[in-house]
Amino acid sequence: MTGMLARLLCLLLPALLAAADAPSAKEWQKRYEQWNGAIANVRLENVQWSPSGERLAYSWREPDGRVEFKVVECATGKTSRAFDPVALAAALRQGIKPKADPQRLGISKVVPQDDGKLWIEGAGFTCKLDPDGKVLSQDAAAAQEAKAPVSSSRNRSIGPSRILGSSRYGSKSPDGQWRVEVAAGEVVASALAGPPRKVVFAATGLKNLPGLPAGFTWGGTPAWSPDGKRFALWATRAVPVRKYLVKDSVKQTEKEIDYDKPGDDRTQQLACVFSLSGGFWFPGADVLPLTMGTDRLDWTADSSRLRTSYVKRGFTGHGILEFDANAGRWRRLLMEEDPKFVYTYGSSFRHDLDENTTLWASESSGWLHLYRIDLRTGATLNAVTSGRWLVKSVLHVDETARQVTFVGLGRNPDEDPYYRQVYRVNFDGTGLVQLTRGDGTHDVQFSPGRRYFVDVSSRVDLAPSFVLRRAVDGTEVTVLGRADATKLQAAGWEAPRRFAAKDRDGKFDIHGVVIRPYPFDPAKKYPVIEYIYAGPQDSFVPKPFSVWNNNYREPSLQGFYVVQIDGRGTWNRGKEFHQECWRNLGDAGLPDRIKWLRAAAQTEPQMDLARVGIFGGSAGGQNTVHALLRHGDFYKAGAADCGCHDNRVDKLWWNEQWMGYPIGPWYAANACLTEAAKLQGRLFLTVGESDTNVDVKCSYDLRDALVAAGKQDKLEFTVVPGANHGACERTDMREKRLAFFQRALGGPLPR
Repeated sequence: MTGMLARLLCLLLPALLAAADAPSAKEWQKRYEQWNGAIANVRLENVQWSPSGERLAYSWREPDGRVEFKVVECATGKTSRAFDPVALAAALRQGIKPKADPQRLGISKVVPQDDGKLWIEGAGFTCKLDPDGKVLSQDAAAAQEAKAPVSSSRNRSIGPSRILGSSRYGSKSPDGQWRVEVAAGEVVASALAGPPRKVVFAATGLKNLPGLPAGFTWGGTPAWSPDGKRFALWATRAVPVRKYLVKDSVKQTEKEIDYDKPGDDRTQQLACVFSLSGGFWFPGADVLPLTMGTDRLDWTADSSRLRTSYVKRGFTGHGILEFDANAGRWRRLLMEEDPKFVYTYGSSFRHDLDENTTLWASESSGWLHLYRIDLRTGATLNAVTSGRWLVKSVLHVDETARQVTFVGLGRNPDEDPYYRQVYRVNFDGTGLVQLTRGDGTHDVQFSPGRRYFVDVSSRVDLAPSFVLRRAVDGTEVTVLGRADATKLQAAGWEAPRRFAAKDRDGKFDIHGVVIRPYPFDPAKKYPVIEYIYAGPQDSFVPKPFSVWNNNYREPSLQGFYVVQIDGRGTWNRGKEFHQECWRNLGDAGLPDRIKWLRAAAQTEPQMDLARVGIFGGSAGGQNTVHALLRHGDFYKAGAADCGCHDNRVDKLWWNEQWMGYPIGPWYAANACLTEAAKLQGRLFLTVGESDTNVDVKCSYDLRDALVAAGKQDKLEFTVVPGANHGACERTDMREKRLAFFQRALGGPLPR
């Protein structure tokens, strides 16, 4: 009898412990405020450059809590206090602000000037401060703030395009000799000088030239060649876009939005070139495949060629088409193609250096790199970057110096391959220089004139440092400051632990982080929750320092280990790693994640891998459900929010990017509902009633499939009224989600 009671208590103990420590957003907020208040200077605040970029001002919170503004002479690194608040207040009281208090100046901006003066904006005043301490009132609207180049923030694409063209748009030709009138099935060019003359172009074609394909009509504004002898127009086959009804029971509204889905027919465009001598030409199917989109009508300055760009349907490539006006022929000039997929929206880049040369991004080597291309032939002149690493983003193209400044990933073999380092290289591929330094991930802000830059370096386990560097070679000018995490750690905060292990095949290193429960008792074992988002459009394990992350800290405060991992199928590790997701979104890198977790538990014996949960939203919601369906022996509970559980039902552009076109049997094979009968663990399934990102039908259909498979006792399904995408990130829903995990996995137990 005693043994039976003991076993019963063991079964009930997790639930009793969970009930005693119910999730509370108020407690989370208290801890958030405590920890964030224990560290200062995690960002460099109020950064301002002088117009020339030779002087820099910023603010810094001192250990006693005072905020002090500092000024740096960039050439020498000399750093000094921008002003004495007591002296400034005294000067302000002479007429600008009679009651100025040095403790309450409320200064929000200090902009250094090249003449040594400072432009200062505070509470109720704006002034200029001379080096000798004299102040002069200023009109705040007259501030001359230097505009620094954009910093290297995370971009979805590699960089903005620069495409040169000499087209002249309008109904009249550049020489004023012709006017064009465009109708759906007919284009008429009329001479404006000399004898009356008309050239009529019919969509049905001429004897020796084919007409437009069925369903195409002309429209838009003519793009003239500079010599006025030819012009280009778009021919369009317009297709209505599917509508999706968004309901909101809270506001009592309904609205339809455009929402095409995988396999839907799409509007197609053909670039058509017309000659005033007669005839028109458009690319045939052998040159231009079915497209996701087309763009640009760019004539060359000599009027001999027209270029246009395209993205293939199914995302197997993108490129440039060219029309040779002398030969009357279309051809593919430059292509980036792969039979699986090309991540066009994330990795495409074109920067024309002149009319005949461009910088072009390509993954043809298996790694995303820059190439210099001859636009007359499409031939590669040289690789600008190369190697088993990749270009993440282009920060600056200096055409005078013939150099590119860019962010690279994975070039330094002893660093985390996701760390951002900044480099510069010559157009011919020589002279590669690493500008940032240190084992961490880097973001930079260049000065006007780009002679200096601020290098912000950190890791999840290393508070930020701020260094002023010379842009010519990355050498250090001066350390602006380093954040100090001593008080934060004394308050109980523990940094995420970086960890790497081999993937399922022992080929790639898989990187992630481990966050311990708080408070942590090494004599106990704790359930583990993985936060997952395995969308192939990026990598997601954070790399810079952060005090707080809801997805980490809230579960850890409830007695859970939390992990986040980037498995195969995510971006930023080269083509082979990335293309694991092709027609295979259900994989989600889960075999890599499980192997990583088992390796991590060898170094963290308090991790209880008999009690592993997983949660995520959107693609992470789909990943969560696949974890339970395909790896139910490992993942015992999951919380899936607003998931794209059926890639046939979700939006077209995201799903065809990875799953392809046309629709094939792999779509059904990757749909969660196909495997609903495999559910073993418990599922907390949520969706916002008014989701405009992922069709709510994805969640409703999954619910129905689970019920039909007899899994209703394992399912908790919630529709959040009036909520949009990410409904489970509301405070009350996060509390409910963690309460679910406490019920499903329990709490800390003796080891």
